[in-house]
Amino acid sequence: MNLENIVKQINTWYPKNNLPIPINQPTINEKDINSITDTLNENWVSTAGPIINEFEEQLKSEFDQKEVVAVNSGTSALHLSLLGLGISQDDQIITTPLTFVAPLNAIKYVGAYPFFIDISQKDLSLDINLLNQYAEINFVQKGKFTFDIKTNKKVKALLSVDVFGHIGDIEEYRKFCDKYGLKLIVDSAESLGSKRNGNTSAKFSDITTTSFNGNKIITTGAGGAIVSKDEDFLNKVRHLATTANTETESHSYFHDLVGYNYRLPALNASLGLSQLSILDKKIMEYREIHKQYSNLVNKVEDIEIFEETKGAKSNYWLNLIMFKETISQDEKIKFLKELNKIGIGARNVWNVLHQLPFIDRKHLLKYPIAESIFHRGFNLPTSSLIIDAKN
Repeated sequence: MNLENIVKQINTWYPKNNLPIPINQPTINEKDINSITDTLNENWVSTAGPIINEFEEQLKSEFDQKEVVAVNSGTSALHLSLLGLGISQDDQIITTPLTFVAPLNAIKYVGAYPFFIDISQKDLSLDINLLNQYAEINFVQKGKFTFDIKTNKKVKALLSVDVFGHIGDIEEYRKFCDKYGLKLIVDSAESLGSKRNGNTSAKFSDITTTSFNGNKIITTGAGGAIVSKDEDFLNKVRHLATTANTETESHSYFHDLVGYNYRLPALNASLGLSQLSILDKKIMEYREIHKQYSNLVNKVEDIEIFEETKGAKSNYWLNLIMFKETISQDEKIKFLKELNKIGIGARNVWNVLHQLPFIDRKHLLKYPIAESIFHRGFNLPTSSLIIDAKN
């Protein structure tokens, strides 16, 4: 496999006058600027104001009309979700080994125990067959709780992640969680606007979280949200997100719990509200970018591109390109550096989480699919319609 030749071929895909091209960048228009300016003129600059409520209300349409609490990051949303469910020290959370570190960090914040199951090749999310096989052997019911006899821990939740915009087997996850009395949390930070069998991630979840970081399909600059139909749960996380102050209406400061300053500021909400109007257009654009990438990648012998599974409509937040053969990380990093040197903002796939130094390795399983994608995969820019149509 000639990596230098692959770099040369990829370099022909982009109009030279568009270089350098970042991995992903926000689309900011005049409407966005006016929305922020209006909020500034109304003196709503911090974590209060009607624009936040309006943003939350408008977001409901993207999450099956479930209620929304806007917060200052996707990580905050995950952290609050676990706190709101009462997940704590040594509770076991089943999750994926292939994702950004945020879900793992949130699990660690509350002292819970992450338990990894390998992913499926068809959607990059948790493999439902492996989940069922593991549970049939290792899960036992004790009273109203499910215990894992391998780890000797109480299993509380399944935390699925929609990787690169692809929704996992959400209907089967729902059945699995119902069978074992678990909460289903979906991290949809990368899949806003994606569907599977016509449904969003929120359709079957107990809780869905998302992110509006600057590199997401729409942005609030920094921000996130928690989505659920459970009003008691949402009241709890909203309370925790506002420093757990019980006396806001009397303008006093009494805090009944350890709280967090996690609410979304009005300025960020004003940008997000404006950005929602371009979401459908961005999804169409990103899917067109994927189509062009797919045509180009198929002409290169040694690489392939990940395609959405049957019944799915991904937003293709990032395109996953893979070498057909495993190469060393040193070789891949050198390859990515060469692409970035010529202005193509390629990036590596995240390191698999079970290999991070703060993970307890005592009960690790095998993760051949996640590790294969880590070793072979990389992402190319999805910034705008950047690929030369002549190709």
